[in-house]
Amino acid sequence: MARIVTQGTQEKLEEEHGKLTILGKQIFRGASSRDVRQEPPRRRRLLLLGISSALTAVVLVAACSPTSSQTHPAHSTPAAPGRQDAACTGTALTPASNVQAAINKAPPGTTFCFGRGFYRVSSLIPKSGDVLDGGNRTAILDGGNSAAYAIYGDSASSGPSDVTIRGFVIQDFKTPLQHGAIEDFNGPGWIIEDNHITKNAAAGVGTGDSVRVIDNLIDHNRQEGFSAHGDGGLYQGNDIAYNNYNLMSNGTWEAGAGKAWATRDLTFKSNYVHDNGGPGLWADTDNINTTFEGNTVSDNWGAGIYVEQSYNAVIINNTVTGNGMPSSPGGGERLGWAWDAGIQIRRSGGLSASSPMIISGNTVANNYNGISLIESPRQSCGTGKYAPCNVQNVLIENNWVTMSQGATGAYQDGAGNAIFTTQNNIFYNNHYCVVSASHPNDGYSYGWFVWINGWSDFFTWQIEWLETAGTFAVGRICHP
Repeated sequence: MARIVTQGTQEKLEEEHGKLTILGKQIFRGASSRDVRQEPPRRRRLLLLGISSALTAVVLVAACSPTSSQTHPAHSTPAAPGRQDAACTGTALTPASNVQAAINKAPPGTTFCFGRGFYRVSSLIPKSGDVLDGGNRTAILDGGNSAAYAIYGDSASSGPSDVTIRGFVIQDFKTPLQHGAIEDFNGPGWIIEDNHITKNAAAGVGTGDSVRVIDNLIDHNRQEGFSAHGDGGLYQGNDIAYNNYNLMSNGTWEAGAGKAWATRDLTFKSNYVHDNGGPGLWADTDNINTTFEGNTVSDNWGAGIYVEQSYNAVIINNTVTGNGMPSSPGGGERLGWAWDAGIQIRRSGGLSASSPMIISGNTVANNYNGISLIESPRQSCGTGKYAPCNVQNVLIENNWVTMSQGATGAYQDGAGNAIFTTQNNIFYNNHYCVVSASHPNDGYSYGWFVWINGWSDFFTWQIEWLETAGTFAVGRICHP
């Protein structure tokens, strides 16, 4: 079921976010670094005993590449042609057709072939198994900035299932906040494939159970690219770009590339997510078993990959660059240490030490901050559906982190130091490359690493986090 956030609730969330930010800065600036050591996990104790004597020297290695410019995919978003499949076979439609009448007349499971042209439609309601085929993006569904939806699956509590929507340009629908021009929270198994979804008032797509959102261009929507719900969804191969570029929607509430809410087993794979006015890929509140794999996430206003109040995420083999920076849309959020990181975890973790949240194999380069863990007060945790919202059982290993400013580490936004000492959060075998041995003093961080809200050099960081297998290099860019 889609959640609806009222204006009053939105203001409350904004107020809460602001208070947390102010509180965080006050606590952080008044803290000092202390040598409090985390109890190592059992599987690493023997390793640590064997190599503890080697901690007397800082490790400078050539495991990082020589200095060079970081390569990114192009930041333009062309209206690329769609697939080159065989011609559609089914019920032929033209811009002069009454499309909804044709759908109503046909049995479920009908394929509708939309001929080239401009279709002014409003909330088309398909039947289960229907295929709506727009050709090679030659059919344009247009809302005239007045119709709320292009294709709508939520008119009944159990909506149509297994609907396929492919090959359209879908534009200028007056979608409500948190809803998509293609909207289906109630019918499972939809396939949304190879469309160009653009210039809609809120989200490009709003999705539910077992959805497949594949190879779409989702750009220039005025709130966000997607609003994801339900179980077992897949977003793969999409170009999600320039949504909320002018920051007309509040990026700290819900805007940018998109947000997942209360999902199970949702996967984001091989998407290119860039230049959005908000976080990149964002899982917020009661999401469990979310996978972020092989995505390129760059130049978004806020954090690149952001997991908030959620559980058991897997973040592997992504390339995350340039997020939260002054060059991002609107100049970036720029809240200070811990925020707007390449990978940012807040009030989230693994449900057990044997099944941790995993952050591994990622290339994280030149974001406002590197990788950050943020423990915030739990009174604003949300429902806490599966467990209390703690940063716990998080394993950060085998990542390649390049920093030109900001820092990497953990942040206790409130009382206590459990995030550092007892909640089984581990940095292990990560590779760090920095622009200079001394921190450039960017105005909000004063060292490359953070421990108990105090700044650390790499030698101290190794002792504190027991990251004995990590490496550190100056004047290089890290990559596998």
